Amino acid sequence: MKLFIRKILLILLMISISLISDGQKQSRKVRQAEKKMEKAEKQKKKDYEKARKKSNKHKFKIQPKSSQEMIKNSRKETKRNNRQKKDCFITRPFKKRKARK
Repeated sequence: MKLFIRKILLILLMISISLISDGQKQSRKVRQAEKKMEKAEKQKKKDYEKARKKSNKHKFKIQPKSSQEMIKNSRKETKRNNRQKKDCFITRPFKKRKARK
C-alpha cells in the first residue's frame, strides 16, 4: 500500500513540475520578435563598423603622400609598442604568479 502511495505522489510531483515549466515558456511570436530585434541590432552594428572603416580609408586617401607615410610609420610603431612583451623563457617559470580569485 505504501509503495502505491509513493508512486502516486511521485507521478503527481512530476506532473506539477512539468506544468510549472510549461508556464515559463515564451510564446512563439515573442521569441520571433526577440530574434528579429537581435538580428536588426547585429546588422546595425555591422553597418556602423563598415561605415567607420570606409570613413577612415577616405581620411587616409585624401592626405598627401608624405602624411600617409608618417601615418603608416606611426601605426607600425604603436603596434610594436603595444605588443605584449614576454620575459625570457628561462626566467618565466620562476616568476610568481598572480593569485586567482
